[in-house]
Amino acid sequence: MNPGMEELIFVAIAAAAAGLLIGFFTGRRLSPGSQQSRELEQQLDDVKAAQENYENRVHAHFADTATRLNALTENYRDVYESIARGAADLSPQNSAAVFTALQSPQAAPETIEADSVVVEPPRDYAPKASPNDPGMLNERFGLEGEDKPPEETTNRD
Repeated sequence: MNPGMEELIFVAIAAAAAGLLIGFFTGRRLSPGSQQSRELEQQLDDVKAAQENYENRVHAHFADTATRLNALTENYRDVYESIARGAADLSPQNSAAVFTALQSPQAAPETIEADSVVVEPPRDYAPKASPNDPGMLNERFGLEGEDKPPEETTNRD
C-alpha cells in the first residue's frame, strides 16, 4: 500500500469516529427523553424553590407573631400595673391588697388539688319543682294531664 493511502484511511477512520461521537452526544442532547428529563429537573427545582420560599414565609410569620404576642403581653402588664396603682391609691386598703398581690409577675398562680375538684357527668338541666318531676329528657316532660301516654289511634275505616 501506498504511504499516502494509509494516511488517507487513517484520517477517514478518525473522521468517522469523531462524527460518530459528535452524532451520539448530539442525539442524546436533542432526544425527546433527554429534553423531558431536563424539563422535569427544572420543574423539580422550581417546586423545591417554592417549598423553601413557603417554609421561609411560615418561619417569618411565626417569628413576627411571637414578637407581637410578647409586645401584647408587655402592654397588658403595663395596663394592669396602672390599674393596680390606681386601685392602691384610690381604693380602701382591703381591695387594694387584691390588686397588689396580683401585680407581681413572680407570683405563682394557686394550684388546685385534684381531690378538691368534683367532676360530674352532664345533668338533665330542666327546672324541677321536686325530685319526682320528670326531666327534660322524659317523654312526658311538659305534658299536662294524666300520667299515662296517649293511646295511638288509627283510621282503618
